[in-house]
Amino acid sequence: MMLSTPLIIAVIALVLALLALTAVIVTSRKQAELIERQQQRLMMLTETAADVLALKQQLEQQPSHVDYAQTEQLQQSLELSLKQQLDAQSEQLQQTVAQLQQEQQLLEQKLQQLAEQDPGAKLYQRAAKLIADGATVEDIMQECDLPRAEAELLVAMRK
Repeated sequence: MMLSTPLIIAVIALVLALLALTAVIVTSRKQAELIERQQQRLMMLTETAADVLALKQQLEQQPSHVDYAQTEQLQQSLELSLKQQLDAQSEQLQQTVAQLQQEQQLLEQKLQQLAEQDPGAKLYQRAAKLIADGATVEDIMQECDLPRAEAELLVAMRK
């Protein structure tokens, strides 16, 4: 049994669309993982900031015989270190978000291009959805206006 060229093209288009969808899902998961890691880093920085503030309060509550110049210098050093860490993490998070937005735009463009491809492929995509929903060969023939042989082939490919 020979397959018609439009059917082969439609099947190839369907496979490409499925591959693109898989890529979108994988990328979305990666983006979610990156965002979660960044959130964890920010939580760590927040905890560090809380620790620095606690140290600052301890220093302020120490007896008066403490060298205030040294205490002030230590406080400034801690504040500077914390600010640098926060700035670095903030910049890294902004870069990650920008990168993720670019990737998302590229994937959206690819999906749009796939959606605008061969209109005949949409017919086969509809047939594939019907098969996934448990439609019979007759249902597919009626809904998608396909010959019996093509409907049977699509059903056989999905099993």
